[in-house]
Amino acid sequence: MNMTTILTNRELFLLMICTVFYVTLFILVIQSNRRKIQLLQSRLDNIHAMQKMAVMEQRVSDKSTLMSSPIYLRIKQYLNEGRSMTESDWTELTEAVDTTYAGFTDKLYSLYRMSEQDLHVSLLIKMRLQPKDIATLTAHSKESIATTRSRLYQKVFGKKGSTKDWDDFILSI
Repeated sequence: MNMTTILTNRELFLLMICTVFYVTLFILVIQSNRRKIQLLQSRLDNIHAMQKMAVMEQRVSDKSTLMSSPIYLRIKQYLNEGRSMTESDWTELTEAVDTTYAGFTDKLYSLYRMSEQDLHVSLLIKMRLQPKDIATLTAHSKESIATTRSRLYQKVFGKKGSTKDWDDFILSI
Protein backbone atom coordinates (compact mmCIF):
# COMPACT_ATOMS: atom_id res chain seq x y z
CA MET A 1 0.00 0.00 0.00
CA ASN A 2 0.99 3.50 -0.71
CA MET A 3 1.66 5.45 2.53
CA THR A 4 0.71 8.83 1.15
CA THR A 5 -2.88 7.89 0.33
CA ILE A 6 -3.74 6.02 3.46
CA LEU A 7 -4.77 8.01 6.49
CA THR A 8 -3.34 6.99 9.75
CA ASN A 9 -5.62 6.27 12.64
CA ARG A 10 -4.59 9.52 14.20
CA GLU A 11 -5.44 11.56 11.10
CA LEU A 12 -8.72 9.73 10.69
CA PHE A 13 -9.57 10.46 14.31
CA LEU A 14 -8.74 14.18 13.84
CA LEU A 15 -10.80 14.31 10.67
CA MET A 16 -13.78 12.78 12.47
CA ILE A 17 -13.44 15.20 15.37
CA CYS A 18 -13.29 18.15 12.97
CA THR A 19 -16.33 16.86 11.10
CA VAL A 20 -18.30 16.40 14.32
CA PHE A 21 -17.21 19.88 15.45
CA TYR A 22 -18.35 21.54 12.21
CA VAL A 23 -21.63 19.61 12.10
CA THR A 24 -22.31 20.57 15.72
CA LEU A 25 -21.43 24.20 14.98
CA PHE A 26 -23.69 24.13 11.93
CA ILE A 27 -26.60 22.75 13.99
CA LEU A 28 -26.08 25.36 16.70
CA VAL A 29 -26.09 28.17 14.12
CA ILE A 30 -29.30 26.83 12.57
CA GLN A 31 -30.99 26.59 15.98
CA SER A 32 -29.85 30.09 16.86
CA ASN A 33 -31.21 31.42 13.59
CA ARG A 34 -34.53 29.64 14.16
CA ARG A 35 -34.81 31.25 17.61
CA LYS A 36 -34.04 34.65 16.12
CA ILE A 37 -36.66 34.12 13.40
CA GLN A 38 -39.24 33.05 15.99
CA LEU A 39 -38.45 36.11 18.10
CA LEU A 40 -38.72 38.42 15.09
CA GLN A 41 -41.97 36.74 14.04
CA SER A 42 -43.34 37.21 17.54
CA ARG A 43 -42.37 40.88 17.48
CA LEU A 44 -43.93 41.27 14.04
CA ASP A 45 -47.15 39.63 15.25
CA ASN A 46 -47.21 42.05 18.20
CA ILE A 47 -46.70 45.00 15.87
CA HIS A 48 -49.55 43.80 13.63
CA ALA A 49 -51.80 43.38 16.66
CA MET A 50 -50.96 46.90 17.86
CA GLN A 51 -51.60 48.29 14.37
CA LYS A 52 -54.99 46.59 14.24
CA MET A 53 -55.87 48.00 17.65
CA ALA A 54 -54.76 51.47 16.54
CA VAL A 55 -56.85 51.21 13.37
CA MET A 56 -59.87 50.05 15.36
CA GLU A 57 -59.41 52.88 17.87
CA GLN A 58 -59.04 55.37 15.01
CA ARG A 59 -62.18 54.04 13.33
CA VAL A 60 -64.13 54.40 16.57
CA SER A 61 -62.82 57.95 16.86
CA ASP A 62 -63.58 58.66 13.19
CA LYS A 63 -67.04 57.17 13.54
CA SER A 64 -67.85 59.23 16.63
CA THR A 65 -66.60 62.38 14.90
CA LEU A 66 -68.69 61.66 11.84
CA MET A 67 -71.73 60.64 13.89
CA SER A 68 -71.72 63.98 15.69
CA SER A 69 -71.42 66.01 12.49
CA PRO A 70 -74.25 68.32 11.36
CA ILE A 71 -74.86 66.23 8.22
CA TYR A 72 -75.29 63.04 10.24
CA LEU A 73 -77.78 64.75 12.54
CA ARG A 74 -79.65 66.04 9.48
CA ILE A 75 -79.66 62.53 7.99
CA LYS A 76 -81.23 61.19 11.18
CA GLN A 77 -83.86 63.94 10.96
CA TYR A 78 -84.58 63.05 7.31
CA LEU A 79 -84.99 59.40 8.26
CA ASN A 80 -87.46 60.32 11.00
CA GLU A 81 -89.41 62.38 8.46
CA GLY A 82 -89.06 59.78 5.65
CA ARG A 83 -87.37 62.33 3.35
CA SER A 84 -84.57 61.94 0.82
CA MET A 85 -81.41 64.04 0.79
CA THR A 86 -80.86 67.18 -1.26
CA GLU A 87 -77.96 67.87 -3.61
CA SER A 88 -76.30 70.14 -1.04
CA ASP A 89 -76.67 67.37 1.58
CA TRP A 90 -74.81 64.97 -0.72
CA THR A 91 -72.01 67.50 -1.20
CA GLU A 92 -71.75 68.04 2.56
CA LEU A 93 -71.80 64.29 3.24
CA THR A 94 -69.07 63.67 0.65
CA GLU A 95 -66.87 66.34 2.22
CA ALA A 96 -67.47 64.99 5.74
CA VAL A 97 -66.66 61.40 4.76
CA ASP A 98 -63.59 62.46 2.74
CA THR A 99 -62.33 64.52 5.66
CA THR A 100 -62.84 61.69 8.14
CA TYR A 101 -61.61 58.91 5.84
CA ALA A 102 -58.86 60.58 3.81
CA GLY A 103 -59.71 60.53 0.11
CA PHE A 104 -62.52 58.00 0.38
CA THR A 105 -64.28 59.08 -2.82
CA ASP A 106 -61.00 59.30 -4.75
CA LYS A 107 -60.27 55.70 -3.76
CA LEU A 108 -63.70 54.64 -4.98
CA TYR A 109 -63.37 56.48 -8.29
CA SER A 110 -59.92 54.96 -8.83
CA LEU A 111 -61.53 51.51 -8.74
CA TYR A 112 -64.54 52.17 -10.94
CA ARG A 113 -66.17 55.24 -12.46
CA MET A 114 -69.28 55.27 -10.30
CA SER A 115 -72.59 56.84 -11.03
CA GLU A 116 -74.03 59.37 -8.62
CA GLN A 117 -76.31 56.66 -7.22
CA ASP A 118 -73.34 54.29 -6.71
CA LEU A 119 -71.44 56.97 -4.80
CA HIS A 120 -74.44 57.90 -2.67
CA VAL A 121 -75.05 54.29 -1.67
CA SER A 122 -71.35 53.81 -0.83
CA LEU A 123 -71.24 57.00 1.26
CA LEU A 124 -74.25 55.89 3.28
CA ILE A 125 -72.75 52.43 3.77
CA LYS A 126 -69.64 54.17 5.11
CA MET A 127 -71.94 56.01 7.53
CA ARG A 128 -73.10 52.52 8.65
CA LEU A 129 -76.71 53.04 7.68
CA GLN A 130 -79.10 50.17 7.05
CA PRO A 131 -80.26 49.36 3.50
CA LYS A 132 -83.83 50.49 4.25
CA ASP A 133 -82.47 53.86 5.44
CA ILE A 134 -80.24 54.12 2.36
CA ALA A 135 -83.31 53.49 0.22
CA THR A 136 -85.21 56.28 1.97
CA LEU A 137 -82.38 58.81 1.69
CA THR A 138 -81.71 58.05 -1.99
CA ALA A 139 -85.42 57.80 -2.95
CA HIS A 140 -84.95 54.26 -4.29
CA SER A 141 -86.38 50.90 -3.35
CA LYS A 142 -84.63 48.58 -0.94
CA GLU A 143 -84.28 46.10 -3.83
CA SER A 144 -82.60 48.74 -5.98
CA ILE A 145 -80.09 49.41 -3.19
CA ALA A 146 -79.35 45.67 -2.89
CA THR A 147 -78.84 45.41 -6.65
CA THR A 148 -76.51 48.43 -6.63
CA ARG A 149 -74.39 46.95 -3.85
CA SER A 150 -73.94 43.52 -5.44
CA ARG A 151 -73.41 45.06 -8.92
CA LEU A 152 -70.67 47.34 -7.57
CA TYR A 153 -68.86 44.39 -6.03
CA GLN A 154 -68.97 42.54 -9.34
CA LYS A 155 -67.80 45.61 -11.33
CA VAL A 156 -64.88 46.36 -8.99
CA PHE A 157 -63.70 42.82 -8.26
CA GLY A 158 -64.74 41.07 -11.47
CA LYS A 159 -66.60 38.30 -9.66
CA LYS A 160 -70.00 37.79 -8.15
CA GLY A 161 -70.37 38.94 -4.60
CA SER A 162 -73.09 39.54 -2.07
CA THR A 163 -74.32 42.87 -0.82
CA LYS A 164 -72.46 42.17 2.42
CA ASP A 165 -69.21 41.72 0.46
CA TRP A 166 -69.55 45.25 -0.91
CA ASP A 167 -70.47 46.65 2.51
CA ASP A 168 -67.46 44.95 4.12
CA PHE A 169 -65.20 46.36 1.43
CA ILE A 170 -66.54 49.90 1.86
CA LEU A 171 -66.13 49.71 5.64
CA SER A 172 -62.54 48.49 5.21
CA ILE A 173 -61.35 51.51 3.19
